[in-house]
Amino acid sequence: MNVRQNNLEDLVRIWNQWDSDTRGIFTERYGDIAHLITIRVDEQLIQAMYVALLRIDNVQFGKIYAKEPKPMTFKKKLVRLTDMTDAWAEKQIKKKNETICIPWSSLRELVLNHPDMLKRVNLFVLAIYGLVIFPKVLGHLEVAVVDFFERLK
Repeated sequence: MNVRQNNLEDLVRIWNQWDSDTRGIFTERYGDIAHLITIRVDEQLIQAMYVALLRIDNVQFGKIYAKEPKPMTFKKKLVRLTDMTDAWAEKQIKKKNETICIPWSSLRELVLNHPDMLKRVNLFVLAIYGLVIFPKVLGHLEVAVVDFFERLK
């Protein structure tokens, strides 16, 4: 069994463990994206999702979007997303094939055990984006996925 299949099985197990309230909060915040963990993702699906993402409500065409003058580091983004410490985030950040990322195993523990349910939900959807929609480094979520997720919120 490959790493990608193991990751998908992890996501499905977590989804199935959640009660209806947690699933309801997830669906209210992120729609039906959780269905992606149960279907085979191919190039046509990725293209369709990209077109759908272009229709995100909070993006307004005709406006100019500029980068933050001091972009937040990946470590600071992890701290904000997870409510963990700088030391924890520093320990989790890895470099795989010139790509800065965080192992799914580190986020998996937070998705399962974080005391804040909304953080669990947010980290779960981040995992879907990183492991299903935009998988670049198997078993890891790269910095670009975290950046993308931050813009969606």
